[in-house]
Amino acid sequence: MNKITKRNKWSYSVGCIGRDMVFILVAMFILPYVQYTMNLSVAQFSAISGIMIFARVWDAINDPMMGMIIENARFKSGKFRPWILIGGITNFLVTILLFMVRPSGWAFVVFFGIAYLAWGMSFTINDISYWSLLPNLSTNNDEHNELTNLVLIFASIGQFIAGGLIPILVTGNAVMMYRILGIGISFIFLAFTLLTYFGVRENPILNEAEDKVDLKKMYKILFKNDQLKVVAIALLLHTIAIELFLAFGINFFYFEFGYGGVQITIFTVF
Repeated sequence: MNKITKRNKWSYSVGCIGRDMVFILVAMFILPYVQYTMNLSVAQFSAISGIMIFARVWDAINDPMMGMIIENARFKSGKFRPWILIGGITNFLVTILLFMVRPSGWAFVVFFGIAYLAWGMSFTINDISYWSLLPNLSTNNDEHNELTNLVLIFASIGQFIAGGLIPILVTGNAVMMYRILGIGISFIFLAFTLLTYFGVRENPILNEAEDKVDLKKMYKILFKNDQLKVVAIALLLHTIAIELFLAFGINFFYFEFGYGGVQITIFTVF
């Protein structure tokens, strides 16, 4: 039975901190950043909102395709670790661009649409490969459950750090603070990605034992199974609802109750 090493255990679980910090940065605070730092017309801001909604739907379509590519690809350095690195570095660069590049008017809308979709796809690559790596690290059920719990703990730490500090720190010159936070959190994410990539060792025997995934066969199974279709639609709607809540929740509390700064921190943490 394959057991997890201490090196794999901590390099994998601690590496989740940076991922969730950058996720919270963009999922919760990209809309307030655009809304309060860009001088956009109603039509332009509506287009931004439409892009964000479309991106959530595209994620649901894109996830199985990315999963198939990751599952079927093979690298000398491993099956999942290279994708964690590819997705992490790409997402690191795109996140910095999101908070650094500021054209005006419709040029910003076009830039945002491209960058936001690229951010979602690169995070998907990192996220799918990260979670796909977990079963490879141990075949012991108790260790598997322990590792999953550790990951959730460190993920919560990353979420609390980003969700708690960003509303407090974004004061005064919001453009400058978002830029500093965007760059800073991006580098933190990159550092934790490198920790996972260099610290974790995959089990090549388990990788070779798995069959390749056929996308056509996967979709045939989905469309022929009514119960599976209902579950898939429910998961899609749930994902869209969660993403929209994260994106618009801060605005709701700000406009409805006048909460900002520390109050928003309390909302995001609790």
